[in-house]
Amino acid sequence: MNNLKEYIIKPEIHGAEAVTCRELACDLEIPLILAELLYQRGYVTADAAKTFLGPKLADLPSPFGLKGMRTAVELILETIVSRRQVVIHGDYDVDGITATVLLVDFLNKFGLEVIYHLPNRMTEGYGLSMNSVAQLAEKVTMPALFITVDCGISATEEIQYAVELGFKVIVTDHHEPSSELPPAQAIINPKQPGCTFKCKELSGVGVAFFLAMAVRRKMVEQGFWDRENVPNLKNYLDFVALGTVADVMELVDTNRILVKAGLEVITARNKPGIWALCERAGIGEGVVTAEDISFRLAPRINAAGRLGKPQLAADLLLSREVDEAQDLAIALEQANEKRRELEKTALDDAIKQAGQQVDSNRKGLVLFGSNWHPGVVGIIAARVVDRFRLPVLVFTRDSASDSKTLKASGRSVPELNLFQVLQQCDNFIVQFGGHPMAAGLTVVSENFVQFSEEFNNCVCRMMQGSEPEGVVIDMIVNVEDNCEEMAHSLKLMEPFGQGNPEPVFLLKNIRMQKVTRLRDHLKFSLQINGSPIHGIGFFKATLFEVASRPVDLGFKLKQTTFRGRERIEAHAVVINPTS
Repeated sequence: MNNLKEYIIKPEIHGAEAVTCRELACDLEIPLILAELLYQRGYVTADAAKTFLGPKLADLPSPFGLKGMRTAVELILETIVSRRQVVIHGDYDVDGITATVLLVDFLNKFGLEVIYHLPNRMTEGYGLSMNSVAQLAEKVTMPALFITVDCGISATEEIQYAVELGFKVIVTDHHEPSSELPPAQAIINPKQPGCTFKCKELSGVGVAFFLAMAVRRKMVEQGFWDRENVPNLKNYLDFVALGTVADVMELVDTNRILVKAGLEVITARNKPGIWALCERAGIGEGVVTAEDISFRLAPRINAAGRLGKPQLAADLLLSREVDEAQDLAIALEQANEKRRELEKTALDDAIKQAGQQVDSNRKGLVLFGSNWHPGVVGIIAARVVDRFRLPVLVFTRDSASDSKTLKASGRSVPELNLFQVLQQCDNFIVQFGGHPMAAGLTVVSENFVQFSEEFNNCVCRMMQGSEPEGVVIDMIVNVEDNCEEMAHSLKLMEPFGQGNPEPVFLLKNIRMQKVTRLRDHLKFSLQINGSPIHGIGFFKATLFEVASRPVDLGFKLKQTTFRGRERIEAHAVVINPTS
């Protein structure tokens, strides 16, 4: 499969729609191109567009709209009054780590003894285990409070065991619940039956943030804090932004409010750990974007968990000393380099397997490598989805089972709910969990072939008539358009991500200039509105010959900082020969 991509163009705006766009531009005093992009995305009134462009923390919904919140808050207040110990059980990815450190730091403000646990994915696997519950019980005096973050909704047996050991349990999670809910004293999950909370796509750290918000509100009402001394929860939104973007949650409505403010907090770099992380990621200055989280910050935090050392990332985020933060950031960078080496070893084989399956018309890709490191199968799955635009499960041997079981991470495309697919073929699955875009699962080795066929059949049925059609082009532009105005307009639409994709523009029948190869990438320049624009096509070096002739160029327009100076760049998404 080559790098040429088909594209589809959104319908042109004309007639009454064009009139509405001009009115939007006039009412909001924004460029017409921005008004047209907003109109395309359903923001057709001035009020709706204004709310989207200027999300405010004051517009966040009440945390008590989450089912189970009042009971959870009462349990925490009882714990504060009685000075009991608290155990927080998180997970090893960015979402789980940030949710853990948020609640650890917040509950420490009450002077509570807070113990936390992040599982080692190499020896414990995802979420709770009987072992981890038992070990944590040995560290506390009962009754203690046990809070799960970003996990627990499917851990029925483990939660039952925790209750039997004497814990009071609060489950906070955002993954899809199974038919049987765990026997916790309180469950907070926007996806649980009977929860009417508007935002169903909160991240795990987003749920933890709303729990902190509810506790703070109750403590103010009861006079524990006066309004001058109450903690400013905005200071935790850097954690919320990291976890929400890394877990590919939809960046609209509530999540957009949280992430927009969270990016401001990250950009301020007030926490030593955040500052050191940004320095190591090469973004020591300038505005931090959601894209920076996805490609620079989150991979480094995730690297610790992928290699079985999530504590390293938690220590960094909780660090209060600059020297300590620098040392931890260096260790995290080393873990990330190791992760890259492991990923590179597996990726070529995974791409080859995926290509063969695509050539045989499979829609649900199932890949396996006996020596692939369990810590990189998730990122391999993401790379394969980016390449082939099909749902994929990437399996490797379960190191803890003497090869009797295989474990996988899966990633999906917007057209397919991966969790629902796994529900349909769960007769071959030992256990699974996740959400529509990502999941983890375990199957018995001897059932692998049958499961692979069943998975592909389920995907084919569910995607019938909704196969990905290609890269979506938001707007056709021409070489006379004002790129500076376009780039400035796009900044107002950030943060970009799931549910609010970065716009893609199309220049038809143009000649790219100064086309050169830079390792796997393609460098070029464009002349737009009389100004030279730098261009880059990541992993598109194989299109060098195509790029030397007239092409249709689909691209994203970026405002970047290079050696302390801002400039505009075109990032190629589609390079097709002009027909």
